[in-house]
Amino acid sequence: MSKHNKRYNAPTKRWGIPVKKDFWAPRSKPGKHPKDSSVPLVVIIRDLLGYAENSREARRIVGDRRIMVDGVKATDYNAPVGIMDIVSIPELQEHYRVMLDQYGKIRLVKIEGGEEKWKLCKIVNKTTINGGLTQYNLHDGRNIVLEDPNEHDTKDVLKLEIPQQLIIDSFKFKEGNMALIIGGKHIGELARIKEFEVVRSSKPNLVHFEEGITTIEDYVFVIGEETPAINIPEVGIV
Repeated sequence: MSKHNKRYNAPTKRWGIPVKKDFWAPRSKPGKHPKDSSVPLVVIIRDLLGYAENSREARRIVGDRRIMVDGVKATDYNAPVGIMDIVSIPELQEHYRVMLDQYGKIRLVKIEGGEEKWKLCKIVNKTTINGGLTQYNLHDGRNIVLEDPNEHDTKDVLKLEIPQQLIIDSFKFKEGNMALIIGGKHIGELARIKEFEVVRSSKPNLVHFEEGITTIEDYVFVIGEETPAINIPEVGIV
């Protein structure tokens, strides 16, 4: 099986790259982020950052271990990189947070001042493991094991020091907190949670915001309390 997709079959709209630029587009390997909400590392290096003219150059950059993702040297050029991941180029002292804009396109937001040392991770579920410990499973494939099963809830967001995975802070999935919408027609919008609506059917629960918009709870990513802990990308700005 080919490691590449024909570009018109690839999610180029989500990646923010031209359909007709090249015939082939890289194929993400299965990994920590879903295929439809992530981008291969080679696309970030070649197309979004412009540090390579072609895939061969981008692969060489990764092979030389010049790129870091979440504080760890990247080794797989087709590894999926998704929302809230931190991409760093140490030799240039450049760091970026992977975000979504209001067109649903993946954008790299440049960060500084030590922001590259932490990331936000949403709790997607939690399970009890041996010894009565609780394993918190995060949106980027990470697992955090804690003793207290009630310390955090599903849909809460943890601020993690990377790569050590130490919890620096947390943001509750509750009324009054700031959230980024990561799916649906309001994707990329920043809003303050007003109330929750439990839907008594097989349909997902709803979240209503002070700004007058509504979305399903799975599309809500809490990013702060009174103010956002991160910067949101401007529409149309790479």
